[in-house]
Amino acid sequence: MTTVICLHAAVAQKSYGSEKRFLCPPPVVHIEGPVWHMRNQQLSMAVVSETGERSFEQKSTLDNNMTSSFKFLHVTGTAKAKSFQLSLDIAEPHPSTASNPEADGPPGRVWASFDSAPVTIISKPSKKTAKTRNISSCILAGGPVSLFNRINSQTVRTKYMTIDHAQLCASNVAWSAFNVNVVRRPNEVPNIGPQPVTYGCEIVLSDTQSGISTSPLTIRKVDKGRVSIEDGGPVSQMQKIALQRINPDGSRHYLSAAGPIPGSTGVVPAPGMSSQAGTHPLIFQSPRVRDEVKDGMHIISDEVDDYLCWTIIGISKFQYTFFDSSGKNSNIPELPITPFPTLFTAPVYRQVNNTVELTVSNFFYEDPKTRTQVPLDVFLGNLGPLPHRVYQASPPGPLTSISPYLTPGMDGASADSPTSPSSPAGAPRFMPPGPVHTIVVVEMPPITDVIKALEDDALPLNADRPDNADGADGRNGSGPPPPSINGRSLPLLFIRSIDGVGYHSGRTIACENVFHTLDLNGQPPHAGGNIDTGWLTAAHEGGLQNLPGWTLRVM
Repeated sequence: MTTVICLHAAVAQKSYGSEKRFLCPPPVVHIEGPVWHMRNQQLSMAVVSETGERSFEQKSTLDNNMTSSFKFLHVTGTAKAKSFQLSLDIAEPHPSTASNPEADGPPGRVWASFDSAPVTIISKPSKKTAKTRNISSCILAGGPVSLFNRINSQTVRTKYMTIDHAQLCASNVAWSAFNVNVVRRPNEVPNIGPQPVTYGCEIVLSDTQSGISTSPLTIRKVDKGRVSIEDGGPVSQMQKIALQRINPDGSRHYLSAAGPIPGSTGVVPAPGMSSQAGTHPLIFQSPRVRDEVKDGMHIISDEVDDYLCWTIIGISKFQYTFFDSSGKNSNIPELPITPFPTLFTAPVYRQVNNTVELTVSNFFYEDPKTRTQVPLDVFLGNLGPLPHRVYQASPPGPLTSISPYLTPGMDGASADSPTSPSSPAGAPRFMPPGPVHTIVVVEMPPITDVIKALEDDALPLNADRPDNADGADGRNGSGPPPPSINGRSLPLLFIRSIDGVGYHSGRTIACENVFHTLDLNGQPPHAGGNIDTGWLTAAHEGGLQNLPGWTLRVM
């Protein structure tokens, strides 16, 4: 399967007048898996306003790590704009630029378009402590963040915290997302729902990709170049912080983005550290300690320069997985693979009739020959296509507020208009008018077929299945699950039959035995008296045709 992953900031500052406040950190796209000649594809990203207008489109290419960055995107607009979206297009190179992908030229055929969730626009970072009730503006414990350092507020002097060669580094060319794990709070809080990170917390930053973690650090608020020790409120988006380390002798050091100091110990770059220009290991440095007398009391405070201050911002991600069901992965599809079929809610399994109910958007695609709407096929792993019934949802009512997100000029376009699939204006960029989603009731395969598929999936490649392993022996309701299927599940897939393009729904289905963990000897006595519970033991030992012990579970 091929997965397109984009990491980007959860909030962005608006640019006013002629200024350009670039999105920071810059959105990064990474592609994993079979890549369908992806290295030669043209990537472009644009900012899409709430009215669907695209602006500030930037092109980029994939590097040797199949990663691309978009460093010059910024947001403008009216004062009423509250959010925007990022839109990523992947296009084939135009014949005129095939020999030089980085050359400017006409765009090629766009065959995939991926959109982010709305990104919140802020005018400037809050200098006041956030209120806990406004949790959307807070940094949440356990969530991913990016930290960057900027000298004198100059964009060209920005360094990002990253991991390079298994070391915590500062870099002006790459950044990493870190999970903020709180290990100690100054005040205990109830463990109910998402909790914001508060100043004074002891945290560990863990790289989301490698898992490399920092030592415990205390997060402190910085105000006018001084570290505030007493502030214990929630940490807000894009606030300046300092990461403090208390030494055994009681002295305080702060994580610094300053470059290695010649002649100092402990800051010599590891072999190979020069692989990225402008990347160096992070060090700890002492602040300037200021002792003042105020109202007859000695007050000791730490003064920190810009290179000891970090701006913290939450990170969002959008991710799409697709594949060639034929297994060839040899050609770019003739039809665009987007919009993606997306589940609105978690699938619901109905054990009585062995069906799964799905609420899906973009479940139909247009056949280029007949110009008719064709539903996708549904597979469970390699089982399928599965029989299914489709029910179109009613259009939204008059009191429902849904923004259609149409591109300019698409108003009133009919669903069967004869537009070319390769034309950029051939389909709405966002949610088309009409029914928002489709309800699909899928008939699941027999339980024995699911167990057999799980066991086959557990076999090593090129291994032969035993002749007597038909998946049905002893599987009609008795016994524990075979060890080979423990912890395994089958993906729920959508496949476009016309060309074999497949989509992962993001959900999998496992098979489990409802009697396996049931303690029959520990059944409590029934309050009604002489109730025969022997049927339960019989079902467990031999299985009943009308009471199967196996069931499916949506993961």
